[in-house]
This record gives sequence, C-alpha cells and structure tokens, in this order.
Amino acid sequence: MDWFGHLNVLSLESRRSEEMETLIRKYGGTPQVAPSMREVKLDLSGPLAQFERDLAAGDIHAVACLTGVGTRMFLKELAARDPRHLETLRGVPLIARGSKPAQALKSFGLPSVLVPRPCTWHEVTEHLLATLTRGQHAVVLEYGDALPTAMRRELGYAGIRVTSVPVYRCAFPQDPAPLARAVRDVVLGGPDILLLSSGTQLLHFLKYAEKLGLLDEARAGLARLVVVSIGPACSEAAADLGLRIDLEANPHKMGILVRMAAEHGPGLLAQRLGRAG
Repeated sequence: MDWFGHLNVLSLESRRSEEMETLIRKYGGTPQVAPSMREVKLDLSGPLAQFERDLAAGDIHAVACLTGVGTRMFLKELAARDPRHLETLRGVPLIARGSKPAQALKSFGLPSVLVPRPCTWHEVTEHLLATLTRGQHAVVLEYGDALPTAMRRELGYAGIRVTSVPVYRCAFPQDPAPLARAVRDVVLGGPDILLLSSGTQLLHFLKYAEKLGLLDEARAGLARLVVVSIGPACSEAAADLGLRIDLEANPHKMGILVRMAAEHGPGLLAQRLGRAG
C-alpha cells in the first residue's frame, strides 16, 4: 500500500509535534507540523482555597475531570497544600472524561468512573444528571476552554450547582511563525490532508488566520482539504467552527489517526478532485 503517497499532510499538533511528524513520514506523507497552541497554567490559589473549604464541609458531591493535564496539575497543587486532601477525595465520586484523566487520577491513588464513549462533555453531563440530585454540587476541572454553555444550562435546569475550575488556558505558541506559514499555505492550496487532534487546534488556526486578515480565504482553503479528526469531541468542536470532518479515528489515538488518514485520505481526496473537475 502506498499510504499517503507523498501527499502534503498538515498537523497542528503542539505537545507531541515530533511524534506526529515521525508518524506522517512513516506512512509516506510529506509532513507540515505547525504547533498551534501552548498550555498556560493559571493561578489556582483562589479556586483551591474554595475547593478546600467545600471539601471540608462535605459540599462537593462529584468532581468531573476533563483532561489528564488539567487533572494532574490540579491534584499536584491540592496535595502540596495538604496531602490529606487526597484521602478525603477518595470519598467523593470522581468522573473521568476518557482514559487520560482516569490515568492521572490513578497516579494519585484515586479511583474514578470512566464515562462511556465517545467521552465528550455530553456523556459527562449525562452521568452527573443520573447520579446527582437537585441542590448537589459538582466541580468540573476545565480543559483549556470554558465549559460549554449547553452543559451549564442542562445541569442548571436540574438544579445541580456547578463550579468550574480553569486549571490552564490555551494560548498561541511562543513562536507563531509555523502557524502563520500553515495559514498561508492552506490559502495557497499547499496541504492535501489536515489532521486534527483537538478542537482548540482548529480554533487557534482560524483565530490566527483572522489576525492575518485571511479568515475567509483560510476557510475556503480548509474546505478543499480532507480533514481527519482524532475523535468525537474534536469532531464536534470542528463542526461548531463550521468545518466538515471526513474521517474520525477509532480508537481515538494519534497512531490510529495518522494510519486512518493514510489509508483512506488519498482516495477521498481523489474523489473530491474528480467531482471538482
């Protein structure tokens, strides 16, 4: 199998950019990896103090952990304030949105309930609605972006109090030159396939295109690409931003993402170009 067949493959991966480039080359693609974001840790002193008070008062009835990074950051700082907090947390239902937050919790000796696939905020919301009652309090560790308004609304209608704790935010990379180059290349029709491993990657791509005064052109360029998503949460975020997803990895892992794109992307691209012609 020729896999990518030397097609130009764009990825906006940041934390695992070198691994992504290696995978694209492995499957015969010409990689362009443009880091689109960096994680900026926020000051947790205020939220942690309130969390401690609520935990001591028995007024936390569930903690929903949305990412491994955010969960690990939060627990590390919580344990630094008082290691006994971790023991207290063992008596609180801990909900993990996927394997990474579950692994982060396990590394601190904490059990968790893993929501069903596809492990989006919808499944987290459904679990909280099914297990909490009116007046109870859920703490949600955010994952780079604010909680979806629909999630807050659904829980609010059920009378569930929600406290969201923003552990970190996603900012533009310190060196935005590769991202700027990627925007211009998409406008000029360079890449053939786009790999997305988070919705924030696409959001930052579009924000930077707007910053360059190329938003409409970038959107038109993206519409020509075969777009492959790592999973439902990413696909949903892309749809909210107006981007069509052609393929979705299952299982939702980086290696599967690249392999699926290599296996099916060239054929989809040929079909699209044939229709366009």
